[in-house]
Amino acid sequence: MKIIVGLGNPGLKYKNTRHNLGFKVLDSLAEAKDIDLRKSSRNYEAGKGTIEGNQVMLVKPLNFMNNSGIAVSALVTKTGAEPDDILVVCDDFQLPLGKIRMRRDGSSGGHKGLESIIGSLGTGNFPRLRIGVGLPGNMDAAEFVLMSFKKAELDEINRAIEQATEAVCEWVANGIDKSMSKFN
Repeated sequence: MKIIVGLGNPGLKYKNTRHNLGFKVLDSLAEAKDIDLRKSSRNYEAGKGTIEGNQVMLVKPLNFMNNSGIAVSALVTKTGAEPDDILVVCDDFQLPLGKIRMRRDGSSGGHKGLESIIGSLGTGNFPRLRIGVGLPGNMDAAEFVLMSFKKAELDEINRAIEQATEAVCEWVANGIDKSMSKFN
């Protein structure tokens, strides 16, 4: 089974912030593939379904972003999943607005959610899909990612969510190499 983990912060206060793009992509996938996301444990919401003929689990950690590893670790313990069967979807303020980038593995790149997952799993050897939220400029990065998108940015972000949804489906069907080739 493939597991897609979308990162974000729980609660209405954060729903439309830049940091919640992982949640937005999972919502898009859940709607497109008719997968019902429900609270499955105290650490995450999850739903099982099929994408491109493959069994998948969509997961939204209910811990705040900086503690995402708690949910992912609990999930790995429960399912026995290997790190390369987990795709983490998150925002990235180092990428231009709307640009997506898939990677087989790597460092956190300063992303606190990825850092938490790497720490909990003891490895950075898991695929990830990053979505650019724009560059913070002179603004504090932590403040920037907790801001909502400007009205002028919404078309670009909605397009990126659609593209990221397609990229996840490609990963499920054909693996990371073909996904990177097609979407990077």
